[in-house]
Amino acid sequence: FSVFSTHAINIYAGVNGLEVGQSIVIGASALLLNIVQLHRTPQEHTEYREQHLQSLVLLIPFLAVSLALLRLNWYPSRVFVGDTYCYF
Repeated sequence: FSVFSTHAINIYAGVNGLEVGQSIVIGASALLLNIVQLHRTPQEHTEYREQHLQSLVLLIPFLAVSLALLRLNWYPSRVFVGDTYCYF
């Protein structure tokens, strides 16, 4: 999944708002999955719950920065990201 996502995002690097928009969709779906799994998992499975919490700690700032970037990367674009954005 991670290899596919990286290459799928990198293909759209030159199109205004599309690269970051795709990253937001992927990040939001992973965020939703973590929230659902935290809600469904019993309290006794602490290690499994901690892993989902760690994922949330990484995803929430990523989505916040991506939403800010989307505002600047929308047509007419004022900011373009480099190749390193697709690896986050």
